[in-house]
Order: sequence, then C-alpha cells, then structure tokens
Amino acid sequence: MERKDLVRGLVLAAVCLGVLGYDWRFLAWPMHRTMALLVMAAVFSFCWFYELTIRDAPMGQVLAGVLAIIGGAVVLRLALTLFIHPLPNDSAPLVAAGGWLEPDSCRVPADALIVAVGADRLIGRSRGPYSPLKFGGCPGPSFRVTPQGLMVDDFGYDGDGSVIFRIRRNLFQLIQGDYLHVHRPDRSTLGVYDEWENEIFYVRYLGQGAVRLRGRFLCGDRPAVTVGNDSVTMGVSRFSQPSCLLDRQRRY
Repeated sequence: MERKDLVRGLVLAAVCLGVLGYDWRFLAWPMHRTMALLVMAAVFSFCWFYELTIRDAPMGQVLAGVLAIIGGAVVLRLALTLFIHPLPNDSAPLVAAGGWLEPDSCRVPADALIVAVGADRLIGRSRGPYSPLKFGGCPGPSFRVTPQGLMVDDFGYDGDGSVIFRIRRNLFQLIQGDYLHVHRPDRSTLGVYDEWENEIFYVRYLGQGAVRLRGRFLCGDRPAVTVGNDSVTMGVSRFSQPSCLLDRQRRY
C-alpha cells in the first residue's frame, strides 16, 4: 500500500470516527435518533464509496458495502428502539446515585444539603427547601430532599427576563418557544437541553444530601452565568477558587 493510500484511509477513518463520536449523544433520544442515523449512514457510505472508487474496486463491492452500512443503521435503529427507553418527564423524585461530594474543607453540619456549584460548596443546614443561587433579580433553583429522593423547583429565563420554562417538583413545563426539552437519562439525573443538545440546566442527586448543579443561567440583560463542574463563568469573569457558604445565597 502506498503512503498516500494509507494517509487517505486514515483521514476517512478519522472522519467516520468524528461523526460517530458527535452523533453518539443524539442516539439515545428518540427525537434525534432518526436524523443522527441518517447522517452517520450518509457519511459512512460516502467514505466507503470514495475509497473503493479511488481503488477501482468492482461496483458490486461498492454497492454491497453501502447496503451493509444502511442495513447496519436500520438494525441499530431497531435495537435502540427496543432496548433504550428514556425515563418520562414526570414528578418522580431523583434517587441517590450512590456518590458523594468532597466537602473541600467545608464544615458540613449533620443532615445538611450541600450543592456543588463549580468549585463552590453551598450548604443548607437542613434538607431544604434550599435555594443556593440568585442571578440578578432572578431566583435560582430550589432543592429539597425527601425520604423518596430529591425534588427540584426552578424557573428558566431568557435575555429579556421572561420565563421560558418551569420545573415544579421535577416536572418540566415549557412556557415559551419550542426549542427546549427535558432528558431523564437515569433516575438520579434531570437535564434541560436545546435543539442542539447544549446543556441549559442539569441536576444530579449524588445522595446523602449532595447535589451537583450545572447549566447556563440568564436574567434579563445581565451577562449569562455558566456553571460547570469546576468553575463558574459570568461574562468574561471566571470563578474557580473554591469557597463555602453556609445558609447563604451565592449572588451573581
């Protein structure tokens, strides 16, 4: 095999792997599954057709490969439909995932509710309701731990301060627009995403009163606040130094 053939094959393989990696997160959700499989089948078929045409392979071999790719996509679609069933949008409590948050030198009272917001640990003395954040004049999410699990309440705002979605006792309700949707990938997690699967709001109940919060929070014309696992970004400012707040709100 000549070097240029090897390089071409590696480039096409990288393209296919890149498409597979990008589309993989869409396959679990029925609303995106068909389009994701169509894109994957189209890209894989093109790469196969291009490579074998360059090598002057018999047309029957080319067509057989394309049909095999299409057949594989159909089989994958059926398998995902039969075996992957996302949880419904309902008021079921989030159950403990069996994890724990490192307190990062915070003194955590017994039976406290601890919320990880970036590198910060925001702590309520009781199991709630506890609202650890406020964004300008917009309240942040509220959490409450019950014997059955975690309950979440929240309002989502857009750039002019209008409420675009509400979460009441874990039940997601879209108020404006049609580009947001909820995912419940497991019994411990609740997330809100846009049409491109960008994360807007994410809560995971780890257990023992520990909650992980991420998301992108808007309030009128104030800079967006983006909460990640290790830091919080507000406009051009980034906060990554850990701090502890006991029974107080973090205001952005």
